[in-house]
Amino acid sequence: MDVLRIGATAAVVLLHTITGVWDATDMSGYPVEHRVFLVAMDLITWCVPVFVLISGYLFLNPRREISFRQMLWKYCRRIVLALLVFGVPYAWLELAARERAFRPGMLWEGVLMVCRGQSWSHLWYLYMILGLYLLTPLLKRFLARCPRGLLYLLLAFLAVGSSVLPFVKKLFSLEELWVLPDGGIYPFYYLCGYLFAAGKPGHGRGAGIMAGSAVILLAAGMAISRLGGGYGVQMAYNYPFTVILSLNLFFLFRETAYERACSGKKPGADPGVTDVTSFLSELCFGVYLVHPVFVNIAYKFLHITPLDFPIGWSLPVFFAVNLGLSVPVVWALRKLPGMAGYVL
Repeated sequence: MDVLRIGATAAVVLLHTITGVWDATDMSGYPVEHRVFLVAMDLITWCVPVFVLISGYLFLNPRREISFRQMLWKYCRRIVLALLVFGVPYAWLELAARERAFRPGMLWEGVLMVCRGQSWSHLWYLYMILGLYLLTPLLKRFLARCPRGLLYLLLAFLAVGSSVLPFVKKLFSLEELWVLPDGGIYPFYYLCGYLFAAGKPGHGRGAGIMAGSAVILLAAGMAISRLGGGYGVQMAYNYPFTVILSLNLFFLFRETAYERACSGKKPGADPGVTDVTSFLSELCFGVYLVHPVFVNIAYKFLHITPLDFPIGWSLPVFFAVNLGLSVPVVWALRKLPGMAGYVL
């Protein structure tokens, strides 16, 4: 889980390095860069699904007892405090930048903006995961009594309604086609995390090879589909190929971890590696919260973006700088009283 969490966090930083300039730029004047961005986005949007899968794997695990009080006062409280500690100042910065001035009334307006979900856009994830956390005790009771066949039907309904049908609607411009909201894919990922936790690993080396091959083929297929320039369907985390890629990636990592454990390569067998991954994993939530500060400084205040330079080296450099600055800042913030225990 630590390795997956670290990889997903790095992918999120790269994603926002791209979308920060992509969403604010007319990309028609940058055809090559636009194609590079499309390929990169297809290859990294597994990050958020994997985060949700990890949460479902941990919190819906049938062997783990979590009371509503524990969910509320430990996990939901952390999300709410993160929204207040980071979301409110971000809202203040947005108001000050918009009005080019500061006035006392902005203090309360920033709080209201967070309550309405109008702070920086990357914080949408906190609202979504907070909703899933609040539903977790009820979901655990439901899953304990739900026949497996009924759960599969529910997952199929969510996958078809919020992923397959929206894709068909976009691909063939079928405006009248009924679909579920895109957000329906997040309960799908959360419940799939439960299936991974409830199921037994150890499907054999062949299953791992098949999952790894599926990841490689899917990634290659998505990249090739963008290179010709004729295929322009864009979806968020409900893109059907992203759904399949994310599930296979999670399965591959779980099977790999199981194989290592069976071969005697337990976590404690390599303390150096374990210490590094544990340390970086603890920083992931903070990096998610903090990294857009550096994206906005570069794009909105310094007015420099990867598009100002050859994209082949500028995108990796901007990504490395955003990630490299975020890690020590989060490490320092965790040293403040209460931050590590309650927020980060």
